[in-house]
Amino acid sequence: MKNQNPLYVVKGKDIEPAHGIVDLLIKKLNLQPAIEFFEYLFNLLLSQVDSYPKLKAVHEFIEMVVARLKLFKSFSFA
Repeated sequence: MKNQNPLYVVKGKDIEPAHGIVDLLIKKLNLQPAIEFFEYLFNLLLSQVDSYPKLKAVHEFIEMVVARLKLFKSFSFA
């Protein structure tokens, strides 16, 4: 079924289709570089895990980042 009301993001002279509200926000706020950075950082940290203490430390770090993003979200998108 074709989308009845497609979403688009206008960036200067470019028009990009968005595939949902989250994609629209990511493109509109230009968050893709930040998302790629966090993805790279998490992959790098997880590739260094070879023991339980390291896994626990990485898990705590990821939980801290997620908690701060939730705090940012609560103040930004009320």
